[in-house]
Amino acid sequence: MEDFILAKEGDKEAFLRLIDNVKLKLYKTGMAILKNDDDTCDAIQETLVSAYKNLKTLNEGDYFNTWIIRILINKCYDIIRNNNKIVKINQKLQEKVEPYYESYSNSSELESILKKIDNDLKMVVVLYYYDDLSVGTISGVLNIPEGTVKSRLSRARNEIAKIYKMEGGDLSE
Repeated sequence: MEDFILAKEGDKEAFLRLIDNVKLKLYKTGMAILKNDDDTCDAIQETLVSAYKNLKTLNEGDYFNTWIIRILINKCYDIIRNNNKIVKINQKLQEKVEPYYESYSNSSELESILKKIDNDLKMVVVLYYYDDLSVGTISGVLNIPEGTVKSRLSRARNEIAKIYKMEGGDLSE
């Protein structure tokens, strides 16, 4: 809380300490949405600039993590909108190379399963399990009712279990 007050008064070191506490959550959330390291880094950078400029508008330090994750989600969606407008010259090359890259990727089993579920479900799973946010906090971050968060978590668990079983996993362990 002290760092929040200092950062709000313009202390750059205090702001960096605040960011240090949330940087992994920002990265995981950005990757879950954008699925691209470069775009995620861009979104985080834009988030940090926006958060630093607008920190004075946040009244409660307890809401800093939720506030900055919401900024990140908005920046990620901005990047998605911008990327949809840009025609990539090397798109054909990516389509040919990507299947080979996927097979050599060092992603965990859960991360590969998460790629196969809907983005709405994936977002709730990432915020709940990776970022360790409560149902109420997720509700505030995504601006959806708590009941919707709970139902998406339930649907996501069912989807993950179904995919895991189809891929030969054993849930009885």
